[in-house]
Amino acid sequence: MRNGVNAQVGNRLRNVLAHGRNKVAAMRPGGKNAGGSGVPGMVEEFSRRLVVGWISVPADAAPVQVDLYLGNLKAASTYATPDSSMSGYRSALRRDDDKPSTVPLVHDWQVPMVPGPADDRRNSGQSIRTFSFRIRGIWPWVKRGTRITVRVNGQPLPIYGHGMFLSPPRNGRRSVRELAAKFEAGYLLSQTGKVALSKRLDTEWQSRVMELYARTRRIVADEFGHDIFFIYGTLLGAVREGGFIGHDEDFDAAFISKHTDGGDAATELQEIALALIRHGLDVECMFTALHIRDPKTNQRIDLFHTYFDDEGRIRFPFGIAGTSSYTTTDWKGTREIEFGGGTGLVPVGAERLVAHLYGDDWRSPKPGFNWKLDRTDSARDGLLSTQQRTKVYWANFYNKTQYTSGSTFFEFINGWDGIPNNIIDIGCGDGRDSCAFGAAGRTVLGVDQSPVGIEHASAHADEVGLADNVSFRTCDVADVDDLGRAMDQITEAAHGPVAFYMRFFLHAIPEDVQRGLMKAIDTHARPGDYLVAEFRTDKDAVNAKVHTKHYRRFQNAVEFRDSLGLQYGFEVLHFEEGTGLSPYKGEDPVLTRVVAKR
Repeated sequence: MRNGVNAQVGNRLRNVLAHGRNKVAAMRPGGKNAGGSGVPGMVEEFSRRLVVGWISVPADAAPVQVDLYLGNLKAASTYATPDSSMSGYRSALRRDDDKPSTVPLVHDWQVPMVPGPADDRRNSGQSIRTFSFRIRGIWPWVKRGTRITVRVNGQPLPIYGHGMFLSPPRNGRRSVRELAAKFEAGYLLSQTGKVALSKRLDTEWQSRVMELYARTRRIVADEFGHDIFFIYGTLLGAVREGGFIGHDEDFDAAFISKHTDGGDAATELQEIALALIRHGLDVECMFTALHIRDPKTNQRIDLFHTYFDDEGRIRFPFGIAGTSSYTTTDWKGTREIEFGGGTGLVPVGAERLVAHLYGDDWRSPKPGFNWKLDRTDSARDGLLSTQQRTKVYWANFYNKTQYTSGSTFFEFINGWDGIPNNIIDIGCGDGRDSCAFGAAGRTVLGVDQSPVGIEHASAHADEVGLADNVSFRTCDVADVDDLGRAMDQITEAAHGPVAFYMRFFLHAIPEDVQRGLMKAIDTHARPGDYLVAEFRTDKDAVNAKVHTKHYRRFQNAVEFRDSLGLQYGFEVLHFEEGTGLSPYKGEDPVLTRVVAKR
């Protein structure tokens, strides 16, 4: 991957930048860099997914275009962006924080990124402008002999550790000529680096997202009174190009919360998520947005929350890449426009909001725009909590998942000699095991924080004729008072002892919630009552999971077992830890089963 010249140039740049002794602009008389483009700069990271670099120009210089070439084919173009941090950015290969990473590189042909000065000036007295490309889709189309370059004014920038070009480490299955034909047919490198049909030409995609947007807009307007308007890339496309941005891959919408506090705005987004689930949509709750899918088409749109704080400033938990202010006096409401074969809402005077989101150079297309590199601010107090995301996850899960029989843990406990006929199923979900216990002749109260799960559980119990001995109630175990009332409900009505039943629940709640739960059980349990639990242990933490998008906490099984006797007065009758207890779709988790009696 190196020839003698490339190695010499690469080593020279390595020494200059790593030690910060000289200015790259001074590498040649007249301020020209090693590539001869007249613009000092370099590519500092070149991975299989991401290219990141910078150029140094006068502060008042016009926008500078940067091009990615595969041989002689221009594969992508972007504009370098001013005032972005280099040493603090978070790429896919580095930790998700603002500190330099020591994570090993994943490919032997990569080199570590140059650690920058504290002020990120890259040893230049001029304006540093950064750029990036997402490139994961190029590799099937290039060969070992393909020279990949990043060019300014037609001349290549040096690539740290490689010289003036990079050659692929292996041959792709296709060719650059075939990729050129795809580009001629309207394909391009998308914002995530995939080779995809331009969204300006993909009318089928446009139709699907506009239908989903319209559906979401109706639900939120009817139930919450909010207008859902275009935001981020969708708004930028509407304002700058009068349509979708070709390299964009998603559809972004937002609403302005009625709250001025970030935590309250996050709670409102959670409530909207639960409402959309009730209306049959598939919702994944992120920290800063909802990913909303139509189950029939699998089409997705994203819904963001924003709010005006007590000082009247607009706040975006996802973040902005601009530096201008935007306040309540700038907000003039929304207006309807024709867009993508349908209609939608954009803010009145949207250009000002776009500048706030993307910076004053928003008119210059930047297909390589990277939020992790270009974000300038975010309202972190508006992030959704793990508990909020978990509540939405399980509501969504129960809305689309049905079981027709009890779990393996139910079978184990139901067959245990001496288990009481009265069961309180804590974290019952959709009532899978509650109904199984009921069908076995036991009296059951199922409790869960998910209204959707409880609704499905109650409907199923009624359908199968178990409503007389199986009941359900919504209860968040973090609310110890409400949990205590639920426990009183079954202990006071029970003739005989009660079993506190918890399957796959203890690893789904935070440690402080578990402490409150165990204290409540300790308070309400009577002599002869049972505690039975099955949960993932710390030995399962490193194993691959079928379901990966919800909260899990792994704890030491022996410590939990010992606490039952030492802290809570239970005699442990059965304890085991291992695999083979509840295999699921190729996953065989390390679980603990505990049966204890007071």
